[in-house]
Amino acid sequence: MLLSLLAAALCLGTCLPLFMHYKKSLRPVMATIYKCLGTACALIIALTAAIRLDPMAWLCVAALLLHMVADGVLEFNFPAGAGFFIAGHIFYFACFMQRFPFTATHVICFVLLLAGSLFLLYRWRKQAGKQLPLLILYAVMLCALCAVCVAGGVAAYSLSGILISIAGALLFLSDSILCYRLLFPAPKVLSWIIMITYYLAQLLFASSWLI
Repeated sequence: MLLSLLAAALCLGTCLPLFMHYKKSLRPVMATIYKCLGTACALIIALTAAIRLDPMAWLCVAALLLHMVADGVLEFNFPAGAGFFIAGHIFYFACFMQRFPFTATHVICFVLLLAGSLFLLYRWRKQAGKQLPLLILYAVMLCALCAVCVAGGVAAYSLSGILISIAGALLFLSDSILCYRLLFPAPKVLSWIIMITYYLAQLLFASSWLI
């Protein structure tokens, strides 16, 4: 777990503050570099696990790599960035569907998450405008992934399962707040909350392979 602690310290203690600093200073290239490096900290953990511990972790590596690309693209093109995130979610979904047995709890969790998400998107449809179809597609994939993580992780009755459940919940929270910030005026502190919860989710996903 030392690798996870060092990666978390580098991600949250260096990459995140520098990303926020350069974003505030209107230096998008430097901001994007440090934003991607934050996700790369989690990628290093997953890559180590894939090489030394479990070949199934390569799916996690692929997901993190796509998310790292998405982090950069999202700063310049929202639809393209969302597309890379959806692709990454698909790899995560495939990974955790293999890791945990499918149960009725997955379906219940998915239906509840999706119902809540669609309700919010319906209320925010005017603000979403032409982006509404993309947001709905993203919500479906996000809810499917988080349902697999939360339901499967809890049912695993293991520390790694708990980490994955927490990570799924954090990812859902991060993206929900991000959606709100995209559509409505929001305080700057939300940007910090979005990134902290996002990075923690990625770090926990990757660290779950080391336990």
